[in-house]
Amino acid sequence: MRIHPLLTPLLVLFASLAGFSGVCAGADDPYLAEILKRAEERQLHQERTWEVLLHYRPRGEERESLVDDPRFFLAPDGKSDPAAELAATLRGLFATDPRGDEHPRCRFPARAAWLAQELAIDGDHLPPMACPQLDEAMKAVNPRSAVLVFPSSHPNGPASMFGHTLLRVGSTYQSDLLSYAVNYAAHTTDTNGIVYAVKGIFGGYSGYYSILPYYAKVKEYSDLEHRDVWEYPLALTPDEVLRMVRHIWELRDIASDYYFFDENCSFNLLFLLEAARPQLRLAEAFWDRPSFWVMPADTVAVIERAGLIEKVTYRPAQATRIRQRASLLSPELRREALETARAPQGAAAVAVSGRPAEERRQILDLAAEYVQYRYSRKELEQPEFQRQFLQVLKARSPLGPDESDAGRVPVPPLPETGHLPGRIGLGAGYRHDTPFVELTLRPAYHALMDADAGYSAHSQIIFSEVSGRYYPERNSIRLQKFTAVDIVSLAPRDEFFSPISWKVNGGLNRRPFPDGSDRLFLQLNTGGGMVWQVPGNGVVYGMAEMDLNVSDRLRDKAVLGAGLSAGVIVSPMDPWKAALSGSAFVYGLEYHEYYRLALEQNLALSRTVGLGLVASWERSFDHNRVEARLVVNRYF
Repeated sequence: MRIHPLLTPLLVLFASLAGFSGVCAGADDPYLAEILKRAEERQLHQERTWEVLLHYRPRGEERESLVDDPRFFLAPDGKSDPAAELAATLRGLFATDPRGDEHPRCRFPARAAWLAQELAIDGDHLPPMACPQLDEAMKAVNPRSAVLVFPSSHPNGPASMFGHTLLRVGSTYQSDLLSYAVNYAAHTTDTNGIVYAVKGIFGGYSGYYSILPYYAKVKEYSDLEHRDVWEYPLALTPDEVLRMVRHIWELRDIASDYYFFDENCSFNLLFLLEAARPQLRLAEAFWDRPSFWVMPADTVAVIERAGLIEKVTYRPAQATRIRQRASLLSPELRREALETARAPQGAAAVAVSGRPAEERRQILDLAAEYVQYRYSRKELEQPEFQRQFLQVLKARSPLGPDESDAGRVPVPPLPETGHLPGRIGLGAGYRHDTPFVELTLRPAYHALMDADAGYSAHSQIIFSEVSGRYYPERNSIRLQKFTAVDIVSLAPRDEFFSPISWKVNGGLNRRPFPDGSDRLFLQLNTGGGMVWQVPGNGVVYGMAEMDLNVSDRLRDKAVLGAGLSAGVIVSPMDPWKAALSGSAFVYGLEYHEYYRLALEQNLALSRTVGLGLVASWERSFDHNRVEARLVVNRYF
């Protein structure tokens, strides 16, 4: 039946009043009135636990919840009025309407349990209520322990640029895969790096909590084969874990605006740990500091300082294990392992070849690992995988156990031990024989020349970096550069993996224009190419790029160019990195060419201090510029 449009608002109002009357049922009950009075006298809405369960955050003299979904609140103004929300919740607990799992007692079990305990509510005064979905979920999860899980970043995956954190809820089951995973993430299908970054910065996505079997979460990570995982068992009691899981139930299907820098996956998990133990004040560690971001590694450090982390376990990704095994073999043996993995019928011949037994074991172990990898990437169907895998194992079995450390991956630095994500740099130098002093501020996150410890090597993610210069001879201050976003992924290729490296950046830059002056212009640049590993823990790369320049100083206001860039980055010693790069572009319309060569070095003096040196030459519109600068960087 079609409803007349004029009647729709009236029907909505009627339905709202009907639902509200159910919640308010029993409002004249003397026992409920006594409970409400007791809560008001105790100012229970100001208690720490209530603040945690509703995700309230100080806003001047008031408090406001970080949850944006109105379904999370029972009072119309519950998002900003803790007292009204507490009163509405108490009335909801005594509601007599038969809504089952949608009843406030079933929908908000953590709130209900805390209020019942604090106010000593007599269960005999509460109307009978069944919560079958809640009971079934708690029985399935069977919470006993909790583990913080940190999948590191994947250099070729925009959605995993910063790494990620989630919780694994342990039970009495023996296998971790039978436990449950708790996750907060943005709901998105975007794969374009710049679109993902811009929408993530400005809250263009909704974030949701979810709890699902851990094996399903592992399967959901289509790129987990390339992401190392760190696990941190947490010092929480079974009762604390139960409180946390009850609160997670309250947050299911509840949406909040997702922001890369603060209200992200890691920050929102802190509320779950606070729900387990309300005396913790984990989120406040970020409210009280002058920063604009909450990075996954930062939250791990905060949780560690709170004394919650019992130990650390490193689980290398399948791709990491393959690369480690391959690095110990000569190119000839690596090729033989790859051929064996792709044609396992030759495994038997490898097993009886004249090579030393240790080499034969390593070839077949590497081949078996790669067959498993191909299956995990869905390159092999299960019947074919089983056939190939068994062929390799059958040939490998008579050779006995591996007596080397080929299968052991060296443990890298912990994610939380890397440099801090913010950076301020003070430097001085010369440009075209003119001295200058430079100040640079970068809110986040990691540059190619920063120390790689704790980060994905050979990757760069920069947001909102601004550089200004003072030229004393001219007594002038000018904006030198503003980078809105600059992402570079240099993923090395080898016999086993063939990723395409890529880059994208946009912002304001400065270079010589036709009149010979350094002019500010808008630049958008993107490109893709290939990267290979070189000795010295480094890479060599080459990329094809497109470059768009926009300025009212250009004859046609905009020029589009195409070009090539190449470079090498090496790290001869842990604290020292050096890079040599070059690029060449040809632009249409207002025809001109652009060339640049640069030598950069960075010496990491500590986790918070670095020393950078840059020397460069560029040619634009037939004007040459030589520049050198020395910079002291402070990470914060």
